[in-house]
Amino acid sequence: MREVEGLVTNDERRFFLEEIQQVNWKIRKQINDIEMVYGYDSKERKEAFQLMLQTNKINLQKIELYLKKYGHPSAAVHGDLAAKTPYIIIHHSGNLASKERNFEHLYKAYKHGDLGPSNFSVFLGKYYTSKFDKQYNLP
Repeated sequence: MREVEGLVTNDERRFFLEEIQQVNWKIRKQINDIEMVYGYDSKERKEAFQLMLQTNKINLQKIELYLKKYGHPSAAVHGDLAAKTPYIIIHHSGNLASKERNFEHLYKAYKHGDLGPSNFSVFLGKYYTSKFDKQYNLP
């Protein structure tokens, strides 16, 4: 995607990531709004849900290209929202392959303080559940 290649400044990168997050929030809010009006099992909600899955796929592609080119964003440089965006998009992708492909980026972000321990813990829990089809329980 050419838009990722053209991000020269840190402000452009921050805006790019924040914009992805805005799209992510907007589609989820739309689903909730539709559900409130038409119901959970409605045709309208099912259509909106399919649109969300498509949006998730596009957002994941953008994030993976971003991570490959620039690495994980820094909270100090790009802001907290931009720094959390890769985690949220990968989390919403819902598939094991994307979690495995991006594990190293999220682990480094956690180690550098750009991803909080609670977010990384949620990621690890979802990763474990996806991989082993069971929840991890602490001893």
